[in-house]
Amino acid sequence: MKLNFLNFFIFLAFSSFAQSQTSILIGAKKPETKELSDNIKIPGTVLANESIQITSVVSEKIYKIHFKEGSFVEKDELLVELYNDEEKAVLDQVYAEYEEAEINYNRALKLSEKGNISKSILDNRLMQKKKLNARINEIKAKLDDLKIKAPFDGYTGIKNFSVGSFIMPGDVIAELHDINTLKIQAFIPEIFSNRLEINDFFFLEADTNIPKNIKGKITVIDPIINKSTRSFKILGQITNTKSKIKPGMMVNLTIPLGKRSSLIVRENSIINQDDISSVYIVNNNSKIIKKKVEIGLKFDGMIEILSGLNPNDIVVYEGINKIKEGSSVKVK
Repeated sequence: MKLNFLNFFIFLAFSSFAQSQTSILIGAKKPETKELSDNIKIPGTVLANESIQITSVVSEKIYKIHFKEGSFVEKDELLVELYNDEEKAVLDQVYAEYEEAEINYNRALKLSEKGNISKSILDNRLMQKKKLNARINEIKAKLDDLKIKAPFDGYTGIKNFSVGSFIMPGDVIAELHDINTLKIQAFIPEIFSNRLEINDFFFLEADTNIPKNIKGKITVIDPIINKSTRSFKILGQITNTKSKIKPGMMVNLTIPLGKRSSLIVRENSIINQDDISSVYIVNNNSKIIKKKVEIGLKFDGMIEILSGLNPNDIVVYEGINKIKEGSSVKVK
C-alpha cells in the first residue's frame, strides 16, 4: 500500500513537471469596461472666410489708391481709380451726339405726325438715337472698369503698386480678406466619419494671448476619405471677436461627441499586421486562439476595442512574442 501511494505522488510530481515544461507563462486578463468621452482633439488651420486678389481687367495707370494697407473696407467701397481722361472725353462727345440725335428724332416725329416725312426717315432717326445710347452704356461700363471696388467687407493687405504705376490685367494690386468670420480647416480620423454632423459645435484654442475655448460650428464635411491619411476634411466657422485670430494660424480643436461604454485592453495586447489588428485569447483549455479586432481610441497605454472581443475573453498582454495560435499557456 505504501508503495502505491509513493508511486502516485511520483506520478503527480512528474505530471506537474511535464506541464511546466510544455505550458508557456504569460500575462493575460479580461478587458476592462470604461466610459469614454469622445472628445476629438486635433490641430487645425485658420482660413479667411473670403479672400480675393484686387486686380484690374484693363491696362492703365493708377490714378488714386483710396485704401490704407491693413485697413477695414466696406462692400462696394472704392479701392482704386485708374486714369479715365480718354474715356470721359469720348463720353462727353457721344453725349453731345446723342442730344443732337434726340433733337432730330423729335423733329422728325412731329413732321411724321403731320404726314410731312416718311416713316423710314423716322425709323432711321430712332435707330441712330438707340445706337448712341448703347454707345453711352458701353463707355460707362469701361469707366466702371477703371474703378475697382470691394466685393465684400474685409481687410486689405499690403499693396504691390503705387500711384502712377502702369498695371495690366491680372496684376495683383493687393489682397482683400474677410476675417470677421473665419473658417477652420481640420482633418479627422476615419473612425469618426459617421459621428460628425453639420452644425456640431467645437471649441478652439490658439495662442495664450487669445481667449480660450472659442466656440464654433462645423459647416462642411468632406464626403471622401483620403486613402493615404485615412482621414477626411472638415471646415468649421467662428466669429473673430476683436480680429485677434489671423488666417494661417495653427489652432487646436476639441470636438465633443458625448460618452459611451467601451471595452479597453492594454495597448501592447494588439498585434498589427497588414493593416489588420488582432489579439491573442486564452480559451478554456489554456490554448491560444487569435481574434481579429477593430480598434478605436488610444490613451494612457490603453486602447479601445470597437468590435471582435467579448467582456469575458482573456486577452494576452505579456509574453506575446513567445506564443502563437495553438500554444499551451499558463496565466500568471
